[in-house]
Amino acid sequence: MVAVQDILTAIEQGQLALPTLPSIAQKILRASHNDELTSDHLAQLIEHDPAIAAQLVRISNSPLVGRPTHIADLTTAIGLLGVGYCSQLAISLALKQLFRARHEHIKHELEMIWQHSNRISALAMTMAKALKANPGEAYLAGLLQCIGALPLLRWLDNTDTPAANIPHMLDLHQAQIGAQLLKTWEFPDSLCVIPLIRADLNQQIAPDSTLANIIALALYFLQDGKKEWQPCSTLEQLNIAPDDAQKKMMEWYSIAQSAH
Repeated sequence: MVAVQDILTAIEQGQLALPTLPSIAQKILRASHNDELTSDHLAQLIEHDPAIAAQLVRISNSPLVGRPTHIADLTTAIGLLGVGYCSQLAISLALKQLFRARHEHIKHELEMIWQHSNRISALAMTMAKALKANPGEAYLAGLLQCIGALPLLRWLDNTDTPAANIPHMLDLHQAQIGAQLLKTWEFPDSLCVIPLIRADLNQQIAPDSTLANIIALALYFLQDGKKEWQPCSTLEQLNIAPDDAQKKMMEWYSIAQSAH
């Protein structure tokens, strides 16, 4: 059985071939860190990847965003939605390139994780918009929530680990590995904690973070969709009354599904 410490040690010592953050995402993060990311600069970066540019324009016209006018080009999308929003969406879209494997059972796991991450990200983006938070950051956080599966599955893709053992190993280890991976990729601290978030509405991981609370609430709701809501720190910090929680979550889920 592979131990999580073996993988973390391999990451720290450079012995594990980590997934490389796609070039466009690296450049956007680097420019953001250096306060060099202008609207024109972002457009120039994204234009080098036509698939991401087209996806960004598509998202800017979706019900998730809710703009009344049709957006036909990348420059207009960035101008209307903002540099921060569009940069986070572009990084999110670039992450899809990492979900590849050799073995069929690993490919299946990656596809399931990607679909789950997309459900989280769409719901989190809808919630963020309603709660006056950053929708692009929430969308990115939703995709990063399960990112720890990538190094783990890459490790397992080169072993003979039985497929039946993989879900259990993901449950045990992907959160810690994901947090380490995002630090390696030099994501901001607000996003590095996202893989550690659980479907627990009274957890103490980044308890004052609106972003972390949105992800926790999305995870909690997506467990089965129908809940008995009790007073808790997450609802309190998001200013959602327990009696209103189910109705609000169902509304947000419906919007996210229609746009996904």
